[in-house]
Amino acid sequence: MFTNSCRQLSKPSISAEDITSHADENEISSEKQKSSGGAAPLNKRATDAILSQLSSPPNILTLSRIIATPYLSYLLLSHHQVSVANSCSATVGESKTAAAVSSPAADVAVDTAAATDLSIITTNLDLSSTPVIALSLFILMGFTDFLDGYIARLYPSTATVIGTYLDPFADKFMISIMSLTLWHTGSLPGMLVGLWVARDVGIFGSAYWLVRRETIRIRNRKKEEGNDDDSSDMAIMDPQSTPLKIQASFTSKVNTVLQIGLISMGIAGEVPSINIPPELMTSLIWITAGTTIGSSLGYLDGSALKNSGNK
Repeated sequence: MFTNSCRQLSKPSISAEDITSHADENEISSEKQKSSGGAAPLNKRATDAILSQLSSPPNILTLSRIIATPYLSYLLLSHHQVSVANSCSATVGESKTAAAVSSPAADVAVDTAAATDLSIITTNLDLSSTPVIALSLFILMGFTDFLDGYIARLYPSTATVIGTYLDPFADKFMISIMSLTLWHTGSLPGMLVGLWVARDVGIFGSAYWLVRRETIRIRNRKKEEGNDDDSSDMAIMDPQSTPLKIQASFTSKVNTVLQIGLISMGIAGEVPSINIPPELMTSLIWITAGTTIGSSLGYLDGSALKNSGNK
């Protein structure tokens, strides 16, 4: 037993040379991982840079558009729900009226049931959930889309690298959410909405992959040149160091305008006083489907990503 205890307590002697050698091996292994592995999506430096650039006035307008999109969707969905409830109530009311004609004694019961139905609809009705309010909010959001770009061009100091990513993200977020909403209400066909959503998912995935690849290439090049301090902290989503920014093509801009126009027509079609010709909607749907496919190529092959100017 004493021998076993001695064996457990005894430890092999470790020389200073062994410690140094082990540290060197760890450092070499770490360097190999950095040079061959991928860059982190975010770090503290990238997060601070993102928060700093988000405070730019154009980016604040863009963020307001992102925040307002779910509320706009809620307005349309709530209005659709109320419309369906009114339609069902009218159908039930007609049936009860017919029954009352054949049986005058049921008049009191019919009036009570109709009042109950009306009370339920009124209770669930959100007074702000009208297509006029929704259309007005959508037009205001479209104006902020113009205004943020105008401010960035008029005052170049407010233009940021993250804005080149945030603005198209806001457009695609709004278009995806609103197209799904209008598909649910029956204003847009499911095939077109599926094409839009698939395109946006592909764009985000390919853009991230291309930026990641270029970031790793720049980082490895700096390491080879001996600029290890500048490259060791590079993150893929760091707007201060990312080598690429998004510059939408003319086809992509036209496609976005057509998408927004189609969505606005879908919302306007819910307003009783506005009549949208079905032929116009059908034509615009086919045209937008074509520009959606054509504009995707610029993002998938990387031609929509340009030099950001970061050193």
